[in-house]
Amino acid sequence: MRWQHYLHQFWQNAEPLLPGSFASLVIIGLLKLGTWQPLELLSYSTLFRLRGAIPWDDRVVVVAIDEPSLKTLGRFPWSRQRYTELLKVLTQAEASTVVLDILLSEPSPDDPALAAAMVQQGRVVLAQAWDSMGSPLLSNSVLREAAANHGHIYQQYDRDGLTRRIEPQMQDIPALGLATTQVYSLVREAVPEPDRRQPLWINWPGSASTAPTYSFADVLQQKVAVEKLRDKIVVVGITAIGFDPLQTPFDQSPPTTNVYLHAALINNLLRQNFLQILPESWLLSGLALLGSLFSLALFRWQLERQLVALAGLCAGWSVASLLLFHWGYWIPVASPIALLVSTTATVALHKHFKAGFRLQQEIDRLWQAYRDDLVVQGVQNKAMPNRAVQNALIEVLPLPQMAKLAALAEQLGRSQSAQAAVARSLSIGLVAADIEGLIWFCNFTATAHLQVQVGDRLHQLIPKWLSQTQLQQAQWPLPSVALNSESLEGESLSENSPASWEIQQGDRWFELKFEPLSYRAHLANPPDPTGQLDGLLLVLEDISDRKQVEQNLQQQMQELQQLSQLKDDFLSTVSHELRTPVTNMRMAIRMLQLSASEDRRTRYLQILEDECTREIDLINDLLDLQRLEAGAKIPALEVIHLQEWLPQFMESFQERAKSRQQTLQLQMAPNLSPLFSDSNSLERILAEMINNACKYTPPEGEIEICVEAVHSVPAYIMFQISNSGSEIPGAELDRIFDKFYRISSGDRWNQGGTGLGLALVKKLVEYLGGTIAATSQLGQTIFTIKVPIDPAPTDPAPADPAPTGNISVG
Repeated sequence: MRWQHYLHQFWQNAEPLLPGSFASLVIIGLLKLGTWQPLELLSYSTLFRLRGAIPWDDRVVVVAIDEPSLKTLGRFPWSRQRYTELLKVLTQAEASTVVLDILLSEPSPDDPALAAAMVQQGRVVLAQAWDSMGSPLLSNSVLREAAANHGHIYQQYDRDGLTRRIEPQMQDIPALGLATTQVYSLVREAVPEPDRRQPLWINWPGSASTAPTYSFADVLQQKVAVEKLRDKIVVVGITAIGFDPLQTPFDQSPPTTNVYLHAALINNLLRQNFLQILPESWLLSGLALLGSLFSLALFRWQLERQLVALAGLCAGWSVASLLLFHWGYWIPVASPIALLVSTTATVALHKHFKAGFRLQQEIDRLWQAYRDDLVVQGVQNKAMPNRAVQNALIEVLPLPQMAKLAALAEQLGRSQSAQAAVARSLSIGLVAADIEGLIWFCNFTATAHLQVQVGDRLHQLIPKWLSQTQLQQAQWPLPSVALNSESLEGESLSENSPASWEIQQGDRWFELKFEPLSYRAHLANPPDPTGQLDGLLLVLEDISDRKQVEQNLQQQMQELQQLSQLKDDFLSTVSHELRTPVTNMRMAIRMLQLSASEDRRTRYLQILEDECTREIDLINDLLDLQRLEAGAKIPALEVIHLQEWLPQFMESFQERAKSRQQTLQLQMAPNLSPLFSDSNSLERILAEMINNACKYTPPEGEIEICVEAVHSVPAYIMFQISNSGSEIPGAELDRIFDKFYRISSGDRWNQGGTGLGLALVKKLVEYLGGTIAATSQLGQTIFTIKVPIDPAPTDPAPADPAPTGNISVG
């Protein structure tokens, strides 16, 4: 149902937060019960000692009723005369404010003198307290009227005996230190008042020994320089051992006295550096948020990373607490660290129990799926061949979870051994991976070719075997080549069309195919044929032999197609070339029959003769090409003296060139070596080349034949036939030696031709063991023919019977 799906999604999203939330509730509950208070108090003292002492404000001094004063002035309490004398000294020293941290509640004959001294000083603050019944302990009325202000000296002790805070106001009476700064503000700079609704947390500057303290007796005897008392707030109190003991983070054994509490309070007021603490609501909210977020992070990590994170956060919190303490902020230390530890332990226990529960489920499911295939010792025997009876006995056997797991492991070992033996004997490579791309099976063939092994990832196939695009285009989803369970959630492969590629590695070809694996559907009870994808099976097969056969067949098919195309082109061209003269002869015969004029008859007879000659030339050229290609023509080698032979050969072409207003020149190197070759073939070659040059050279153009001997190995005669005024396009240079190929725009004399001339020339040159090449640029075309002077003897290759002669017309 839909609500079940939403509930499942909600549980998946909320599960990582639950351990931390539970730990937060426990820690907050213990915090409300005060369980963490001793540890927090301990951290308070520890932080002060780690921070160390800071300087006292130089406006505060302490006049101490210490042991030397008691020895000099007598046993305490003293008469009011001592205080009167002290006030006179302080008045002469121009002290800004005097604080008497001494209860003067009992009347004395010396009170009027003391009151007069207080009035003369003008800024004397007296102490006030309450007894155990709550009754106020006030100074007598004479002194109270003479005092500038009163302040309470009530103290609050924590469990460890330390005083950490003072109430700024009790029964409308300010604290002694606050009353002092009020008076001080009247004569000196104003001191901001704190919020009286919140307790004042003492920021102890340091040990009492670091405070500026002078002995009462020394002040009376004026042994203390006046400058040390001028404009100071003088706090007068007892510091002798045994009177008003006070423990501070810096003075615990032995303790100091209460006078330093009020001195520290005045110091904090002057410097406005009280300790700031987190409001309880902030603390509770922060603990709840910290537990949830830390739980969310821990849920994704293994135990080792969890412990590292725990240690790092605890150390970081401690360092942060110390740094904040330096800046005057006291944050809890024990409860957050306890929360981090308890969250880590809760997450670890949760994952442990969850893993155990899942393991039990998997064992039960595997047991249900494979118990029919198990062979249990003591059950399988010859006396019980019926498998149904064996299964019934297995069902009722009292097998605990560990026994089931052992039996399944044994069965797995058998299957694994059989599978490994089969996989080793295969010539194809097999790689099995889970949905995250982690390889859990790989046979030797796959390891040798793919360079992967168990424990590697499938993305290691990139880029040598597959590209990222190929993986993304595969039928199984692999976004960004990183397989993950979320990307494959609910996806399945089509079993009828697995993804496959043919890949070439060096000179070998391989087929890479991916098949879906869905083994959990088999484990379901009942089996689920539409189960989700659980993994992938990669099949690697060497198809080099098959690919070679396919390439050979493809090449043969291409060759056959080329031959067929050549045959069709040849038949088409030959039929056209043969049909054209016949058509012209047929028309000439008809015109000859109809013509009565002798001149016309003569003209038509000439046309018939020309077309017959053209037909015979075409047939002869085809026969010559056929003999050359079949190797049926045997060269008639003879010695040719080019110095004598070439000029005679050129005479017939000089007249034609002159009639066309062309210049034909022959350039021969002196002392040309005799050429041992076939004179008829050489004559045919040069005639075709000179005719072509005359055909494509315009009037006033030049045709030049250069002949020279090149004495290399082997030595050869080089003929260069060049003509000006014509240029062959570069795209057509490779085709000019093809059969029936003609450059239609180059025939300036409309001489026509069969298109077999250059093809025949190339065959004849190769027949004589030479080479021919053409270049054309800047309005000039050059054909270079190289004929060996003394060709190496070759045995003629056997060939099909070919015509032994040409057709001639008499």
